[in-house]
Amino acid sequence: MGGKPKVPLLVKLPYHPMTMKPLAERFLSERSHKVGETIQFGWFVFKIVESGLQPRIQSLDFRQIASFTDDFTEAERIHSLQTEALKRIAASESPCSLRQSALVSVSYSPERNDVFIERQQAGSGNDSGWYVGVFDDNLDMNDTASFTHRSLYELTIHDMRMAPFWLFPPGSIVNLSKQEIQFKYT
Repeated sequence: MGGKPKVPLLVKLPYHPMTMKPLAERFLSERSHKVGETIQFGWFVFKIVESGLQPRIQSLDFRQIASFTDDFTEAERIHSLQTEALKRIAASESPCSLRQSALVSVSYSPERNDVFIERQQAGSGNDSGWYVGVFDDNLDMNDTASFTHRSLYELTIHDMRMAPFWLFPPGSIVNLSKQEIQFKYT
C-alpha cells in the first residue's frame, strides 16, 4: 500500500438529496435539446422526456438495460456512495462513464465473493481502465478467451457492489467482498 494517489482536481457534482435532477434540468435549460435525446451528466445518463424552458428528464433506473424512470432515488444513492467512497480515500474523481467498458474475467459472476476490481490507465476508445477479476483465478492471462468486455453500466446493474468505486483513480484495487481498498502505482 502506498500513500495517497496524486489525482487532478476535477469538477464534481455536489451531493444533496434530490439535487441531480434540478442541476441537470438547469443545465438543459441553457442549451438546445430535443425530446428523446439522452445526455451524459457526470457519470449518469438522463433522457429528455419534455423539452422547453423547464425540461423534464428521466434517469436510468439501474435495474434493466436502457430502462428510465422519473424516480431519481437510485441515481442519487449511487452518487452519494461514490462521493463517500472518494472521501474515504481522500481522492478526487477520475472520470469514466457508464458507457465505457471494463475487461472482465470469464470466471466472474455477480454471485461470487472472491471478486476484485482494479483500475489502470484507460486505453483508447471506450476503455475505462477497469478490470474485473477473481482472486486466485486459474485462467491463462495471455489467452484472450479468458476475458470479455462489458460496459460499466451492465456491470453495475448486475453487481451493485461496484458502483461506489467506478470513479476511483488508476492504481486502485478494491476487494468487493471485504470492501478493502489498496493502491498500487503503475
